Amino acid sequence: MRNIIILLLFISEASFAMNYTKNSDSALCNGIDTNCIESCHKLLMAKVVLEGRHNTFSITDNSFGEKLEYSINSNTNLGFGLNYKGIGVEFQFAPKSLNNDNVLYGKSNQFSISSSANGRRFIYNVYLRSSQGFHTTTGSPIVGDTTGAVAYYYRSDIQNVNLGMECVYLFNNKHFSSSAPYNFTQRQKKSSGTKLLGTFFSLYTISADSVIFPDSLKDRFKPEVQFKDAGNLVWGVSFGYTYTFVFRKYWYLNLFALPGLSIQQYFATNAYSEQTKSKVSLGIAFQSRLSFGYNKPRYFLGFAFLGNNYTINNDKSSSINYKYGSVRLYYGYRFNLRKDYLTRIAK
Repeated sequence: MRNIIILLLFISEASFAMNYTKNSDSALCNGIDTNCIESCHKLLMAKVVLEGRHNTFSITDNSFGEKLEYSINSNTNLGFGLNYKGIGVEFQFAPKSLNNDNVLYGKSNQFSISSSANGRRFIYNVYLRSSQGFHTTTGSPIVGDTTGAVAYYYRSDIQNVNLGMECVYLFNNKHFSSSAPYNFTQRQKKSSGTKLLGTFFSLYTISADSVIFPDSLKDRFKPEVQFKDAGNLVWGVSFGYTYTFVFRKYWYLNLFALPGLSIQQYFATNAYSEQTKSKVSLGIAFQSRLSFGYNKPRYFLGFAFLGNNYTINNDKSSSINYKYGSVRLYYGYRFNLRKDYLTRIAK
């Protein structure tokens, strides 16, 4: 299926209500310092999104020093979204005019559904992602071709499924908005940051009809590390920091870093012996975000990157690393329904 429809539900906390109370130091909105944060939850927000997703995994033979990496043929998705009073919905599809590289990389089918929120105290994400059809990230010279062209190994049978959740607590939730740089239900008016404490859980699987390695590359890897399916069950904790710089009043830059340590149950089925091995070990995770743009009371535009990186040390002789994330370009406008409606009536 070439066209992909991705449904993302963003459910924000109801604590963004605009009931103001005053104290001697600052204006508070249910515990939020309104000198630093402006809520837009009463405005209808409409946005257009252009998004590219990446999903790669690699196998490293620590004895031979060889590495094989696969990636999906990432589509460029066009999306439309609405958000009103903390409840939002976004639809995406992949226009054929923006995705015409099947001849070079092969076809990938993708499906994703998630529920997430950048709330006052918590950031959470629950997701299910499935991808099928992977190609090697490094091409090989074509025999007899003198133009320097390369060919990529393509495996339509390789499938990846990732199911998980994550929850992050924000310590400085009075002055810092996690929504402002990514969901835009708020605006960060003054620079601020916060420490982060999180937990995460995931199930990650890779499966294929036969050995995951192309025939021409099998000799570079030891037989015991060559599998036809593998995966891991992960639970971990993370601690990091995020900061939003606000300059020239409406420009912003958000940096987000969240390293984590996990306990994981690794399992794999050898492609030759059909034996399944399992091992419990420590793993390393790292989540990063970056957002940059221009956010005025009525409209916004910008760029955002979200990435996740996990390393599985399955044994002393090999390791698996997998990465996924997205790059988004967006433009949005906020409508004051009541005010705009009354203005039209008056005219």
